[in-house]
Amino acid sequence: MNIKPILVCLLVSAVLSGRAQNAFFLDFDSQESAGPQNAFLEQLLSFEPGEGVVRIEQDQRLIERLGNPGVNVPANVQVVEGRRYLQLTGYRIQIFSGNNHAASKTEAFQKEAAVKAAVPELTTYVRYSAPFWRLRVGDFLTYEEAYEMLLRFRKTFAYGREMSIVREKINIAL
Repeated sequence: MNIKPILVCLLVSAVLSGRAQNAFFLDFDSQESAGPQNAFLEQLLSFEPGEGVVRIEQDQRLIERLGNPGVNVPANVQVVEGRRYLQLTGYRIQIFSGNNHAASKTEAFQKEAAVKAAVPELTTYVRYSAPFWRLRVGDFLTYEEAYEMLLRFRKTFAYGREMSIVREKINIAL
């Protein structure tokens, strides 16, 4: 059963009733209800004097599915270890790239430790994509942010000349 038309009708009804203004700004992390979708439905179905009434007739299975927090999550939102991240195209600084399998792996992790010691607030990414070991740092939305950090790294580290800015999918914590 395709639930997209039902969800569209539900949201259109909410907007037309005037109740959706506050419903979309609910605290999605609150524990007051079983989930954000249930909170939305509860607010939508509540009665306020002087306002219209929304009547929704639907199968109980649809309500259960709407209450499941794993449903209706946008494709670019990832959940890693209980934290939600929005994945966008942005920039990272490539600190190291090497293709000598044994030596490059060790060097990548050594440079990662040095970067974490110098700038602990940045996230580091050591990845192996045959035949290269790469160390990339940061999640920058703009090229300018990445460039400012690159200049800082070039002043801090002796191997700064091999660093560059790369365009990549980045993770923004929600």
